[in-house]
Amino acid sequence: MNNRKSHRILSAVLAGALCLAAPAASLASEYATVKGGGLNLRQTASLQAKVLGQYGTGTWIEVVEKGDTWSKVKVANKEGYMMTKYLNFGASGSTLYVRTNTGIGLNLREGPSTSSRIITSFPIDTAVTVTQRGSGWHKVKVGEQEGYMSSRYLVGSKAPAYTKPLETPVPATMKNINGGSVVNFRLYPGMKTKIIKAYPVGTQVTVLEKGELWCKVEIEGRQGYVSTYMLKF
Repeated sequence: MNNRKSHRILSAVLAGALCLAAPAASLASEYATVKGGGLNLRQTASLQAKVLGQYGTGTWIEVVEKGDTWSKVKVANKEGYMMTKYLNFGASGSTLYVRTNTGIGLNLREGPSTSSRIITSFPIDTAVTVTQRGSGWHKVKVGEQEGYMSSRYLVGSKAPAYTKPLETPVPATMKNINGGSVVNFRLYPGMKTKIIKAYPVGTQVTVLEKGELWCKVEIEGRQGYVSTYMLKF
């Protein structure tokens, strides 16, 4: 065998070895939920194996390796095996809506946990498609993005209309019927929503929309909400 041919063969072998040595690209974690009542987490893939814990319907578990009869999983900082037929991998297809009282939207996360990375955030009334329901978290799809949202802040209908637009904006003055010196200017209607700023009584505002309980107003070029009872027309 001549030296040139030997060199080509050696190069191909080394390239193949490097490809085999290269780490595989990491995949996003797969999650499933328990169905059918309390499900045992066992130390090994056997009905005779030691039980490490029991988990109720809706509990989220991380699937390490899915099998036909048994799946290797992680749950509550424990690793073991669960019977695959009692694990739910989706999908329901129902529509729910984001409803928070923070005024900063609802986070879409990579996993069903507050420690999972935030993908993005969606404002109230955003429609989401639920692909898998769970205890405390739902797996959802919004457009082309998929992830997990806290089920606490997902409801079956959009928020009710608190205000109606006025044909012509009208001026008003802040007052405090409770005797206080300031009035809260909020990002959304509701007593528990985020406060943008507290303004002193007597501050002039422009009312854009009016409702029985709340008014949408503009102050210093910014729009938000003030209780109708705290405005003098």
